[in-house]
Amino acid sequence: MSHTIEPFLDAGVCEEMIAEVNRFIETEYTRENAATRKAYIYEYAVDMEVFAFALHCPGSPETNSLPGFDLAELPAPLADLSQRVCSHMDIHSGRVLLNISRYPENCDRVSPHHDGELFDFDVVPGQSTVVHSGLRPKEVALLTLRNDTTGVGTTLYDDDDKPTETCALTGELLRFDNLNYRHAVPATGARTDASVDVEKEGPPRWIRYVVGWRALEQDCLFWENDGPARSIDLAGAAAAQRRFLADHWPQQKEEILPRGQFPVCSPYI
Repeated sequence: MSHTIEPFLDAGVCEEMIAEVNRFIETEYTRENAATRKAYIYEYAVDMEVFAFALHCPGSPETNSLPGFDLAELPAPLADLSQRVCSHMDIHSGRVLLNISRYPENCDRVSPHHDGELFDFDVVPGQSTVVHSGLRPKEVALLTLRNDTTGVGTTLYDDDDKPTETCALTGELLRFDNLNYRHAVPATGARTDASVDVEKEGPPRWIRYVVGWRALEQDCLFWENDGPARSIDLAGAAAAQRRFLADHWPQQKEEILPRGQFPVCSPYI
């Protein structure tokens, strides 16, 4: 099966969760955390904002020495939610990447790609990132906290580029196969409620707000040199992470850190 969608969080508390996540971004998306790879820099898109953080959730001895936030460092509602999602995905060891995507009106399309922990890659503007080495988890989960768009959401593509459109409503959790399918996000378009006067109501709102989780070590495949991906166990994935941090990250962070926009000063809420 390519994907599932199910109710997961009461729609009435999704705006409260957005406020918790926003506060976490404002506090922890820092140059210092990005330098240690507790936070990830994704300032490649012009319109949307993407933030990511490594979490020791659920954690394991093999990965305790790797960078990441302990659950006690997260707002309690976000920590509880992350634990629930990990349990739902049957992630029982290692770390996960918490990924937040905030989309304004008329945001450009996100090109088809696989999610994963990228060690060696090239960013081609307007195209999918070219991955030369990295870890690709078997599954990705995306929770929609706000969706004021009129069109479809995440679209999956198989090896023949056949699209499968999905549409997750507020509070619904989308889980999809990240090994056999790439995913893209269509342009957002305009608000569904055109009658809202944002100047009178205050700052403009993100039209779509999604929080995602994926394993960083458990149940991953290993990419290398554009060849076929191969299975790797938790200990092997953790060792690959440590090799990357020791051998490649010191130089890579000098290229990536200048892209970070610290602190976050967004005109949207």
